[in-house]
Amino acid sequence: MAVTTNWRIEVGYYDNGSTFSTTDFTSRTLGLTVDHFTDLGVIGTGQAVITLDNNDGALTPNAGGTYSSTDWFERALLIWCDVQNDTTTHVSKVFAGIIDEFDVQDDGITSTVTIAAVDVLQSAARQQVQTIATLIRTKPSAAIEALADPDQLTNNTVMPNFGETLRPNGKLSVYLESPAITRQLYIDTADVSASPVGDYLANAVVTCGLTAVWPGGFDTNSGHQQVWCVENAQRSGLSSYTFAENPTDKELPYRNLERTYSLDQLTTAARLERLDTGYVSTAQTAQSKYGSRLRQYLNASYSDTDTIADASNWVLRFNRPKYSATKLQVTASMIEQHLPDAYFATWSFLLSAENGIWAGATVDFTPAGRPSAITDHTVIVGRTIKASPSDTTVTLTLRPSSSYGTFTLDTALGVLDVNMLA
Repeated sequence: MAVTTNWRIEVGYYDNGSTFSTTDFTSRTLGLTVDHFTDLGVIGTGQAVITLDNNDGALTPNAGGTYSSTDWFERALLIWCDVQNDTTTHVSKVFAGIIDEFDVQDDGITSTVTIAAVDVLQSAARQQVQTIATLIRTKPSAAIEALADPDQLTNNTVMPNFGETLRPNGKLSVYLESPAITRQLYIDTADVSASPVGDYLANAVVTCGLTAVWPGGFDTNSGHQQVWCVENAQRSGLSSYTFAENPTDKELPYRNLERTYSLDQLTTAARLERLDTGYVSTAQTAQSKYGSRLRQYLNASYSDTDTIADASNWVLRFNRPKYSATKLQVTASMIEQHLPDAYFATWSFLLSAENGIWAGATVDFTPAGRPSAITDHTVIVGRTIKASPSDTTVTLTLRPSSSYGTFTLDTALGVLDVNMLA
């Protein structure tokens, strides 16, 4: 039996305030799109759009159908993928978010509904944090949790609660995916209260220590958002995938490969401001070659030494253009044709928000006129998934691992003379 890809779309809510239940809309789904993207020094984002069949009018507001009185904007959209071989099903959590758009297209004969959702961190990012304990010598992931998870006693942040009475302010779970490191932050109450939580996280927290953050997963029993955090551009238990022109075993096929220079990331100088003092690192030779390409951030590091190290790291990793794979596509039909049943979980992991982002991707490619393949070592920083009843297409966004990864033994980033040392 070939590897099969089956989507499951659910809308979740605490109908009685204490039990999370979901309604399955898979049979109505005509198509879906899921986007995730993250980067070093930014808060990653997740969005999803689904199109539903509404020819029976059940979804039309105020029309007397089954869902005509549903308050869609307090509900969670959950997207799963069930990947199967002949004996086993592997379940991937692909997306979770709060519904923020509901549009009906109806000409009186046919009707569809488009539902869009965003990760809850986006929906909560604009609010002001008014109370927080000063955090001394904390790490970026802990700071994110302290500022954004309503279960913590250090904030008054409110997340969507999906109708849960036990947690009226919602819940956010932050998972650190990096080895233990010495990065430390100092977060003062006055600094945080001066700006919305999203702005402070984006401008002062994730700019420390080569941090990347992305949402997408969810707690199966509650629908509450899960967020992953990588510090020092280093991930423990890194998932890795190999894309080959003629794949064998667990290697994955690909099409529409794009290889370009990473000019948008080029950095010849970095200025980080801590406690009203700016710290600058400059690559003089690179600046003479490519001109001034400045990164500028606030920084909540605990010490001047760490701030200076951060500025130096940005310049060290990004001071020259690098030519590498930047995009590729793989489809469910290609997987069905090429991936042996025994390795079906590889496809499932790639589709999941947890294992398909900030993962290693090795791409083999034979350029025109060359006798043999070359290999690009990359990190997956984003993906767009488009699914319809006929096929699923995944477009991956890639960055060179020499800039985006830190040498980690026995992983896809454990490549000497390619990956940066910690």
